[in-house]
Amino acid sequence: MFKNIRPVLWGLALILSAGACKSTKTTTTTTTTTTTIPADNSPALLSFAQGNVTKAEFERVYAKNNGGKETAAAQSAEDYREYLDLYINFKRKVFEAEAMGLDTTPSFKQEFESYRKQLVQPYLSAKEVEDQLVKEAYDRSGFLVNASHILIMAAEDASPEDTLAAYTKVLGLRDSIMNHGKDFADMAAMYSQDPSAKQNSGALGYFTAFDMVYPFENAAFNTPVGEVSEPLRTRFGYHILKVNDKISKDGTKTVAHIIVRVGDRYSAKTEDQAVEIINEIHQKLKNGEEFATLAQQYSDDPNSANNGGDLGSGRLLPVMEDLKNKMGEGEYSEPFQTRFGWHILKVTEVETRPAFEDAKVGLKQKIQRDSRAQVSRTALIERIKKESNFNVNTANFETFKAQLNETFPRGLWQADTAQQAVYDLPLLTFGGTQSRSIQDFIDFYKETRARRPKLQAAQAADDILNTFSEQELLAYEESQLPLKNPDFRYLLQEYRDGILLFTLMERKVWKRAVEDTIGLKNYYESHQDSFYKDDIIEVKEYIATEETVLKQVEEWLAAGWDDIKIDSAMREGSALQLRIIRQTFEKGEDGSQEAWFSLAEGDRTAIYRDGETYRILEVEAKRAAGIQAFDKVKSEAITRYQDYLEKEWLAELANKYPVEIKEDVFTNLFK
Repeated sequence: MFKNIRPVLWGLALILSAGACKSTKTTTTTTTTTTTIPADNSPALLSFAQGNVTKAEFERVYAKNNGGKETAAAQSAEDYREYLDLYINFKRKVFEAEAMGLDTTPSFKQEFESYRKQLVQPYLSAKEVEDQLVKEAYDRSGFLVNASHILIMAAEDASPEDTLAAYTKVLGLRDSIMNHGKDFADMAAMYSQDPSAKQNSGALGYFTAFDMVYPFENAAFNTPVGEVSEPLRTRFGYHILKVNDKISKDGTKTVAHIIVRVGDRYSAKTEDQAVEIINEIHQKLKNGEEFATLAQQYSDDPNSANNGGDLGSGRLLPVMEDLKNKMGEGEYSEPFQTRFGWHILKVTEVETRPAFEDAKVGLKQKIQRDSRAQVSRTALIERIKKESNFNVNTANFETFKAQLNETFPRGLWQADTAQQAVYDLPLLTFGGTQSRSIQDFIDFYKETRARRPKLQAAQAADDILNTFSEQELLAYEESQLPLKNPDFRYLLQEYRDGILLFTLMERKVWKRAVEDTIGLKNYYESHQDSFYKDDIIEVKEYIATEETVLKQVEEWLAAGWDDIKIDSAMREGSALQLRIIRQTFEKGEDGSQEAWFSLAEGDRTAIYRDGETYRILEVEAKRAAGIQAFDKVKSEAITRYQDYLEKEWLAELANKYPVEIKEDVFTNLFK
């Protein structure tokens, strides 16, 4: 009902999912929720009382949303003028949102902070290390590794004693395999703490880059076929793995499917009917009929059926992904079931792996979400430490640790007010002017409820200090980004303005059009000509690939048979012989025939051919041409009313926020 939920406003505000990023609260880091872009030396193009828009700012925005600077420079003054009008309206709305104080509300600050946390991530990386990881991932993505493993669990926060015990045990298992002739699969079934090992003897099947946590992937790709790796540590514990096979990976696969769904709107009204239909379709494939043609005729996926069942090359349901990886070009699956219905899947094309330059952007995004991002993060932290002259006052921290007891690792330690002089001592220094005290560390300990119950007090304090230091360094780097990186600064401003615009439009236009029922009805009454529709018919269609089938249907209809009886009789011969569906047509629209609209309700057409099928159409309901009743066009009325409200509102904003366009500057855009 709302128009353009979370819209791309002139391409300025790309709205992401607020739930995808969670921030960690501390008392030692202050985050700014507004960004002021420093003035540039470019001449003013637009002059508002609230501030100027420079030539450079407008050129940057225009080029970003119109194909880049080179493409933008080749466009006409008319193109620039049209976009300038949109941009003026955009700026007026932002000014109005600020005047209403929308940028100071808790909800705005929370939402903007969530987006800011997401936006900052790509800028917080060690580029050299990340480039190496991208190249490594590209090389590995050309192969599939088949491996088995043995896992001895050890939590990430396990005590040194428990960690050593797990390592020693897995080392002993490896020795039994390597030096005493024990079978890897037997040892996995007996000793591995992977819950699936009892059934699969540790077998993991084929996988490629990004399918496993990074340390495990490293061991798999670096261990020769037939050999057993050295013990390796992941967040699950200690592993050893045996590489069984390594093969080249096919390129990107494009697939198509045929789906038979169950429901009143589909040919299959029951699960048994769906199974019958999908099996018959499968038999037709085995008899040599074209997959695409069968998809067009029988698939209940309207988004893909007209394109021969095409699903593209994107990620599918897990069961479909597994089948896709096992099939070659031109192969199709046996029928299988998902929660959506019964399917047959076919690999229609295998595209060779893209060149590195074409693949690296996507790989970089994957790396940022993958466990290997920790490698880049570690390198980043080291870089920030060096650039900010980071220092830990070890002597002061040792003094503090000497006062801790066994409650500290459990998160229960309480500060001693008599020791405040110690707590006030400096702990971290960085960035020239930044410092954090031991009290700041204590506040972090309390607020994050930091617990390391398997460690001794001093060990827990050292571990928590590492986490605290990383957070403070990353927060410092974030605070410097708007100053160091103009692209980030501008992007942050765009997101801020975009959130304000969405909130304002929702309040002034979208929600108002829905909630103002009297205004909406009045708009409908005063704009009835806009809701004129030509004749409309609601129809039922009987569809078959053989004309003789519909001739039989005609006889049964003449005898008074209902659809249930007809469908049941047809299924005795074949579940695919007949389909019965319902549609709505407006006179003159594509796919309709003018003669249909002269039929009375209950009338049927003769058998006619439509492409590869034969059809009978029966009119079930008719609506005469004319102004449609309000309840029939309410959704359309809301959309039109929204447009009307926005137009009226923009006129008010034009009076409230007048602008002067510097025409001499305009004539020199992109020059």
